[in-house]
Amino acid sequence: MVVLDPFGGVGSTAKAAAVTGRKSISIELQKHWNELAIERLETEVAPGDSSKHTFINDDSREALLKFEPESVDFVITSPPYWSILNKKADHKVKQERLANDLATNYSDSDPKDLANIADYSTFLKVLASDFIVPSARALKSGKYLCMIVSDFRNKSKFVSFHSDLIQELDNANTEDGATLALQGVKVLLQNHKSLLPYGYPFAYVENIHHQYILIFRKVAKP
Repeated sequence: MVVLDPFGGVGSTAKAAAVTGRKSISIELQKHWNELAIERLETEVAPGDSSKHTFINDDSREALLKFEPESVDFVITSPPYWSILNKKADHKVKQERLANDLATNYSDSDPKDLANIADYSTFLKVLASDFIVPSARALKSGKYLCMIVSDFRNKSKFVSFHSDLIQELDNANTEDGATLALQGVKVLLQNHKSLLPYGYPFAYVENIHHQYILIFRKVAKP
């Protein structure tokens, strides 16, 4: 099987493919993360293992145009959660990422970076039309596309990212004449997180403890 990840990041999909005997194609815009993904396979799987997989350092919008239709067996990705990682005032960023010397943004104002789109509605439409639907074009008919996402809070507003994505993608048409059909939603529990009394005693503020796996199937039109 050939597995495609249009937001390759530091190579989680590539590593999972490697240890399960699959071939991965990882597309990552930022050179730093792309190089870390290659290094990760070399150190965490086996020396030389990265050469068995394809790592593309490019904008997925450009790279996906070069893929042949129906050329991959599975698409799985975890896209940027809008600009949420750029919000240095966010509690999670402060307490977890800064404390562990982790990156607090995907890139520094790179206009090609999806996470730097200021408007959420625009971000959502661009993610669906420019990244996910083109990825589905490369997917074989009858095969599956999965997205791992989390809802999040933008200041005081709770954003139901997973349901917004479903509305954008369910029954979306691919360029090769197929459609994406929602097959189900799985909840990925993150029970290592602590319950925190945000807002107490003045308000109830939801503490997000899980992610969603959105499962779509590429269905050929009759």
